[in-house]
Amino acid sequence: LKAADLTMACEALRHPSCLLESLRLGNCGLTAAGCQDLASALISSQSLTHLCLSSNSLGSEGVNLLCRAMKFPNCELQRLIMYHSLNECDLDVAGCGFLAFALMGNKHLTHLSLSRNPVADDGVNLLCEVLMEPSCHLQDLELVKCHLTAACCKKLSRVVARSKQLKSLDLAVNALGDDGVVALCEGLKHRRASLRRLGLEACGLTSGCCEALASALLCSPRLTSLNLMQNHFSPGGMMKLCPAFAHPTSPMWLGVGMPACPSAALRGP
Repeated sequence: LKAADLTMACEALRHPSCLLESLRLGNCGLTAAGCQDLASALISSQSLTHLCLSSNSLGSEGVNLLCRAMKFPNCELQRLIMYHSLNECDLDVAGCGFLAFALMGNKHLTHLSLSRNPVADDGVNLLCEVLMEPSCHLQDLELVKCHLTAACCKKLSRVVARSKQLKSLDLAVNALGDDGVVALCEGLKHRRASLRRLGLEACGLTSGCCEALASALLCSPRLTSLNLMQNHFSPGGMMKLCPAFAHPTSPMWLGVGMPACPSAALRGP
């Protein structure tokens, strides 16, 4: 997409008669230079609620421009998707700082996808500080393959325990390990936890975390979907999970995959 074309499109978005609600600009070769026009459109548009900028190297400068626009009270954006289809992108820790700033007090943004960006533990820690604030309205956070480890899970656990808004958290393809999930389980057991969906696919889990998971599932007041596919559970580990899943009041959807057996999607009674 040429710069002149993007400028024309943004001019149309700013027009009061434009009713466009969803704009997908994935893999369009956008850079920070084009974000100035997009930022202006976000501030002026009264209809745009969904924006996908996947697979564009916006850089910290571009993300900063967009985040400043999102701070305006008349910005109606609800869903922002910035995952990268490759293993490299410019949204890093600095970009997370700008996003945290934008989320603070934003009443409209409810869905944020940062998958396949090198957010890392430090970036997630910045986001967590805002996610714990009552003024943050984010409901769905996707952090698939973001170079995360167990080091960020204590902060995420506090978010799960405190946030009344966050309903879905996808942490798939991150090296959280058993220690990270045990830490997350502490948040899930909190009576105020509002999380309904948790993605832990391919997170390097073993049977060592199954007891903590089972306890969290029995205590969690609202969790209904748990993805554990492509982890390394033994039959003994699965047996520890079964009592929680088979509980008469369990509404749980459970996705499980083990190296020695096919993936399975199971539902509670």
